[in-house]
Amino acid sequence: MWKDAGREIGDWRLEIKGCPLNLQSLISNLILFLLLPGLSACVSVDPVIKIGLVAPFEGAERVVGYDVIYSARLAVREINQAGGIGGYRVALVALDDSGDPELARQTAVALAADPAVVAVLGHWLPETTAVTTPLYAQANLPFIPMGAPPFGPTDPATLPADFVARYTAVTPFDEQPGPYAASTYAAFQRLWQTLAETEQRHGRIDRAAVMMVIGNQ
Repeated sequence: MWKDAGREIGDWRLEIKGCPLNLQSLISNLILFLLLPGLSACVSVDPVIKIGLVAPFEGAERVVGYDVIYSARLAVREINQAGGIGGYRVALVALDDSGDPELARQTAVALAADPAVVAVLGHWLPETTAVTTPLYAQANLPFIPMGAPPFGPTDPATLPADFVARYTAVTPFDEQPGPYAASTYAAFQRLWQTLAETEQRHGRIDRAAVMMVIGNQ
């Protein structure tokens, strides 16, 4: 039967076999249940691949990290807005190595342990790159060494206005791109091409397939 819960108008309870239920919650749950087929159709079920980005976000070289992170975010945002790569959505995993070789080693081990990480870009400093390169190779994890040619610094004054505008749009305080912004963005574009080729050739994107494509390039 229906009865007033005694607190405020509209807060009614329905008793079923002596168990009081909040009527508003019941109706809400019923509506949600009826809408579930439509909601499930809207939820993305695309598989996700992860790209590692390791840079000095703290420490004496943190300016490098903050220069490259916005280029990385821009590249990932654009590829996902374009529909991803071969049905895969891209997630960025950004880790700090503070320019410290031991911390860089730890980040490399952590990324290697995640099978969803199919490629890594880093570390921008010779000493951290030297420590981590063999670790990525041992894990069969594609690695793009950054900070030296072909992905070294460039003069920010030479950057196209369109790129500067898009870069600035993903920063919280309208930061301007620095010397590593363009090369980082270029490295991601090359990586997207490699991943697309991987999916076309092998019907999947994982470490082994990416390594096979890189070996044939």
